[in-house]
Amino acid sequence: MKTGFLLLFTMLPLLGITQSKPSFDGSFEQSNAAGLPEGWMKWGTRYHQYLDTQMVHSGHRSLCLTPEGVKGANDFGSSAISIPVTFSGEKITLTGFLKLQNVEDGVAGLIMRIDDKDNKVREFNNMQQDKIHGTADWKQYSITLPLPKDARTVYAGVVTNGTGKVWADDLEITVDGKPLSKAPPRYIYKADNDTAFDGGSGIDIPVLTPLQASHLEVLGKVWGFLKYYHPAIGRGDYNWDYELFRILPAILQASTEAARNAVLLSWVNKLSTAAPGKEKTVDDSKIKMLPDLDWIRDEKTLGRDLSDALKKVASMRREDEQYYVQLYPTGNPQFLHENSYSNMLYPDAGFRLLALFRYWNMVQYYFPYKYLVTEGWNPQLAKFIPLFVQAKDVAAYQTALLELIASIHDSHASLYGPNLYIRNRMKSKTLPVRIKFVEEKAMVLKTTDPNLALHKGDVITAINQETVTDMVKRLLPTTSASNYPTQLCRIENYLLLTKDSTLTITYERNGEQHTVTMPAVPGADGYVRGDQPATSWRMIGNDIGYVYPGLFKNTQMDSVKQAFANTRGMVIDLRCYPSDDMLGSLALYVLPERQTFVKFTTGSTTSPGLFTVTYPMSAGGKNKDYYQGKVVILVNETTQSNAEFVTMALRLAPRATVIGSTTAGADGNVSYLTIPGGLNSLFTGIGVYYPNGKETQRVGIKPDIIVTPTVKGIRENRDEVLEKALSLIRE
Repeated sequence: MKTGFLLLFTMLPLLGITQSKPSFDGSFEQSNAAGLPEGWMKWGTRYHQYLDTQMVHSGHRSLCLTPEGVKGANDFGSSAISIPVTFSGEKITLTGFLKLQNVEDGVAGLIMRIDDKDNKVREFNNMQQDKIHGTADWKQYSITLPLPKDARTVYAGVVTNGTGKVWADDLEITVDGKPLSKAPPRYIYKADNDTAFDGGSGIDIPVLTPLQASHLEVLGKVWGFLKYYHPAIGRGDYNWDYELFRILPAILQASTEAARNAVLLSWVNKLSTAAPGKEKTVDDSKIKMLPDLDWIRDEKTLGRDLSDALKKVASMRREDEQYYVQLYPTGNPQFLHENSYSNMLYPDAGFRLLALFRYWNMVQYYFPYKYLVTEGWNPQLAKFIPLFVQAKDVAAYQTALLELIASIHDSHASLYGPNLYIRNRMKSKTLPVRIKFVEEKAMVLKTTDPNLALHKGDVITAINQETVTDMVKRLLPTTSASNYPTQLCRIENYLLLTKDSTLTITYERNGEQHTVTMPAVPGADGYVRGDQPATSWRMIGNDIGYVYPGLFKNTQMDSVKQAFANTRGMVIDLRCYPSDDMLGSLALYVLPERQTFVKFTTGSTTSPGLFTVTYPMSAGGKNKDYYQGKVVILVNETTQSNAEFVTMALRLAPRATVIGSTTAGADGNVSYLTIPGGLNSLFTGIGVYYPNGKETQRVGIKPDIIVTPTVKGIRENRDEVLEKALSLIRE
């Protein structure tokens, strides 16, 4: 999780100076009118940034940063320069000398950030983890970051959020060990030069006829198939977003299915050809999901000629590296060169269709759990075309996106971004109250204002005269999660969001109904965090150890082993997200030997839509001194992703028991998606399974003993899940 200091830098406005050639002068011998090195800029607040002629490492000047007056908790200072990525390479390194004087209450360091063309941060390091502080003479430091293929801007410089003074001098940037000025030029794809529709698609669909809707369904499938299957598009020869806008008018005007198919056939035939590929042999026992390409053989819908043309494309040879998608080393897809069109808060009809087609095809070819979509994924395209075409404003457009994303039933999936208009806590008002669904009732779990009318234990039954039951029904279709308990967990965050200045709440306390109108506060001020333990581990009595992975660090393992040596049992509370690699600490501690606990499936860029089983993974190691007491693992709907993954390993301990309720059911590395309108999403990018092939997706980690909180228990300030764990250990 990002700290506040780190987060500030990932959200900084981009005010760089565009340069035509890659160059970087970190000698600080030249200055501009602002008193900074030529081409540099200021980031941060309440810091004096200037060139110092008295304290230098070499030459006549160095850069100095120091607070102006009393430094606030969130204040920082940074001087940086922006460098357009007109060069290529694998890694980029920033090196420089720093000198410190009384730097306390904060740290100092070099800073480097890499953004893509949508100004999305791809790589970042400000050396915060190195904790450079105090007083020190000149010393050389360096940062190395991978250079993503879609990198567009590098920001490099110096940063501090501490007191005292920091000097910097003789900064240098190298790419793969060569000076920046000698780095090879970046390859420019043909697609990058197509800017024809930067200002809008020009597509308007006042009335969508049933025939047009049918045309658009076929177009969406053909467009996505060509995007991921045709080698010319994979080479980056075409801006496929804009090719959609070029063909849309003819598709919308087609008076018959035959006319539509003729337009599509001409489109396919205009693409440059490629030689047929040799089909790769795949062990049938390793196949989890085959590409869904039956539709390209449907001559009744496509006609023989178009069907044959698409089958020919399917047989072409494709490279592993594609313009629009590549696989991370872990196997999950990395979607590249996808423009978010952040200048379009409310995209026009063409761009709204692009959003639908882009998302639907990403799922179609790269979502490992497409086969678990209850309603089937193919029907969703036809279902959502009218919703996206007819979305009359930004709220309707984003609501359609939320419903589309929710339809894949993945707890990793969500909608976010700078242009998010609805369900955005930062842009809404709320009450300073934390709600939790207990026995499917909306209970007040915590408040930050002791004078508030609502108290812990109150059950909210209606908000602004709408019952909570009706609100849940209304929000479920647009709430993305793998299962119902996790949907309720997400809805907890939305119930009290409002644009109004007040909220009228009806609640039950001690069997009596009450109604009160309360002033709403800005969403950021009203956000109430859930309670968590004060420490990462502790003793409960003198016979049970307790570990909270949300705070636990592997460096604490020796202390835990010593403290837990003679205990009856230990509780590992995974109702949180681990803050460190638990496989490298707790799993090694509780497992007597190495055991396989998981296997994966990954996709393919040469056969998009194909998912195959890869290597199994093991946890633990030969350990005669393993922990021999009872191990009880606590889980609930907040146990997600890595927490579920860790639970799968820990439950292999000889005396392990999992207690609690259904987990979030989203276990696996995530992939990030970019959506027109300045929006982003993500989904689970690799399949995660037990060694016997059973899914964790949607079903989650099933507890050995089911224990859920009760209204009575919450009102009595009891943790009933933990109580059951202690009881089990002490039996």
